[in-house]
Amino acid sequence: MQARIAVAQDFQNWNEVDLTASWKKVDFIAPLVARTDPNKPNPQFAATGVVALIPLAGHIQLVGGYLFADSPQSSQVAHVPVVAVAASLHAKHLKVVEQNRFEKLFDYGSEPVRYRNLLLADVSFDQGQWHSFVGDEIFFNLSNSSWNQNRFQAGAGRHLSPRLGLDLYYLQRNASGGAAPAHVLGTILTVRLTNSPLLRPSAGN
Repeated sequence: MQARIAVAQDFQNWNEVDLTASWKKVDFIAPLVARTDPNKPNPQFAATGVVALIPLAGHIQLVGGYLFADSPQSSQVAHVPVVAVAASLHAKHLKVVEQNRFEKLFDYGSEPVRYRNLLLADVSFDQGQWHSFVGDEIFFNLSNSSWNQNRFQAGAGRHLSPRLGLDLYYLQRNASGGAAPAHVLGTILTVRLTNSPLLRPSAGN
């Protein structure tokens, strides 16, 4: 759930179910995402797709797939082929991940090609029961060689049980075009229905 703090406030609920499968060394994930707002017609946003995660040398991973996003209330859709390369560094309780992602938004606006660079650090403590994280993602519109937006986030969370976790976070989004920054306070409740690792590529925009 998110609360956006700007000139006005609104509360949004993001629900996501991830279906995962593995074949040999390749992991597959099918995210199902829906965003609702208690004060507006719903759903505000919905997305799904299929993504494959292929391990390369060391801690390097190739990600590729297709995502479909729909904003029913504004009659906007996007067909999004995605390819990304992610590298991770592990040092005791610290994990650092950098992901370079390329995507094209077919049937959305001017159908831009975007490059997204995400750098995320996560540290665990108290025997892995708690963790804190900080990250920043930069979006570039390669179609017109311009900066698109930036998303900074920081938060912490705790494992409530082996299959249940709760995160609290703050996110600030700065967008091009002179729009006011969006300040977001949010919570993420994660429920693992199986013992499979939780894989979370973003299906949002």
